[in-house]
Amino acid sequence: MAIKADKGFSLKDDLFNKQTVQELAAGIERAYPDFKRQQYTNEAVKAFGNLELKERIDFLVHNLSNHLPADYPKALKILQSALPPKLDPTKTDNDFGKFIWIVPGQFAAEHGVTQKHLQRSLKFLREATMRFSSELAIRPFLKAFPDETMTHVHSWAADKNYHVRRLASEGIRPLLPWAMRVQLPAQQVVDVLSLLHADPARFVTRSVANTLNDISKSNPELVIATLRDWQKQKQQQPKELAWMTKHAARTLLKQDHPPALSLLGYAAKPKISFAKSTATKSVAVGESFRWQTQLVSEQQQQLKINMKIEFLKNNGSYGTRVFAVEDRTFNKGEILNIDKRQPFKPLTTRTLYTGKHYAELVVNGVSIDRREFEVTN
Repeated sequence: MAIKADKGFSLKDDLFNKQTVQELAAGIERAYPDFKRQQYTNEAVKAFGNLELKERIDFLVHNLSNHLPADYPKALKILQSALPPKLDPTKTDNDFGKFIWIVPGQFAAEHGVTQKHLQRSLKFLREATMRFSSELAIRPFLKAFPDETMTHVHSWAADKNYHVRRLASEGIRPLLPWAMRVQLPAQQVVDVLSLLHADPARFVTRSVANTLNDISKSNPELVIATLRDWQKQKQQQPKELAWMTKHAARTLLKQDHPPALSLLGYAAKPKISFAKSTATKSVAVGESFRWQTQLVSEQQQQLKINMKIEFLKNNGSYGTRVFAVEDRTFNKGEILNIDKRQPFKPLTTRTLYTGKHYAELVVNGVSIDRREFEVTN
């Protein structure tokens, strides 16, 4: 039996609505008095009722063609003049800007991916990304003109504005969410990341780590080698590099990838002992699975302790989710009392099925106990 959660908050309505479209339209009207601001807004609001989030972006972009000059350079010049003030350059993180300003960059991606307009378009994306990220807009350029676009990406990696530097990393992510896939050589991507790994802005280093994490899913050896090389270079602050390394290797760590565990200082054969465990044998939907045990560290060591749960799927197979228990350095003889609870509540991201499930306690990639339990309605 499948149990699903109710859907709640509507992101599409929060980001793209009459008020936000009016803001975009007002900016364009200031730069181009002939722009029919109210008509453009009304057309968007009327169309939004049947459109999902990305479809709303596409509509806003397509409809600009009906309200701006047909000449692309003239239209782009208007959009550049319409851009709001640049985001605060003194900040270093979590300053994304307003989502509605994704539209000008996407207009360039729709109309400017030509040899004739390539340089003009890429220069515009640099300006646009200082208001809202051009990470999606850059993808068609990378696909159609990889060499020319990567020349700009390398220059952006040295830009004084951290939003532009972030674009250099985020725009070339292999698995960038919502974006078209672009097959760039992994080493070429890493070469850009190496220019950015010592960046002082967390907004940039988080993107660097996320991009490396994407690469790790197809080329883990390159990612481990890159992180080791950065550790040897000692260009980044140790605390920040440690955070980046762990964030970049997070998928590998969830997979208990031995070289990743070793890179982060986890012993391949942890010296531990543990008392008899007790675990829930039956969990009703809405309640929690509970695992209690006592673990003793027999030496000073770094331990990553996870509980893995195998969730039953509709076709009878299982999907594994990893839940962190503890991750730190333990002293010799130190005792950890584990009391881990995992709620079994329906989520919009996961459907629950009644039947047999499994839980496993894992330390540094080594399974130390495994239990079977039943999920009931």
